[in-house]
Amino acid sequence: MKKIEKWFLSGIAVTLPVAVTIFVLLWLFNLLDGILRNTISKLFSINIPGLGLLVLILLIFLIGMLTSNFVGNKIAGWFEKIVGKIPLIKTIYNPIRKIVSGLSSEKSESFQKVVIVEFPQKGIKSIGFITNSNFTLNEKEKVSVFIPTTPNPTNGFLILVDRQDLDILSISVNEGLNMVISMGSGIEGNLK
Repeated sequence: MKKIEKWFLSGIAVTLPVAVTIFVLLWLFNLLDGILRNTISKLFSINIPGLGLLVLILLIFLIGMLTSNFVGNKIAGWFEKIVGKIPLIKTIYNPIRKIVSGLSSEKSESFQKVVIVEFPQKGIKSIGFITNSNFTLNEKEKVSVFIPTTPNPTNGFLILVDRQDLDILSISVNEGLNMVISMGSGIEGNLK
């Protein structure tokens, strides 16, 4: 009986992550494909699975291409200014724009370095990311550190720390994010 239980649990350990991954990918595919599926179906009287997703990717690529030049960049900036001032919409649009531009920009310094800091209380260490290292508070030099939650690093806590109260790690921001997403299972060797 113990062997059967062991085999069953081993089967779950292998099957469940694969099944959940496939489920999430199918859900995401249907969600993104569905954005333009009905419009394409009505306009061209065709219904091909994946065509909506393909058109969406091409549309995003085209918008990126158009806004990469001087005129397109000015138009996009003008649009952002207008949308960024609409009362209810700005509370949603502005933070999302900052997060997306911070994570997608090659020159981004949203996450500058990976650090270890005592949080949420003394004696407990948390991994965080420096988001601003150039300001003072009450005439003391401070560093703003974003402490992400696991496994979803888009949620977390913003804390202000004295520069001497944090340890900078010698790993890249991508490695730090992988550690957070993997809930620490990606930690190997000495972090310093």
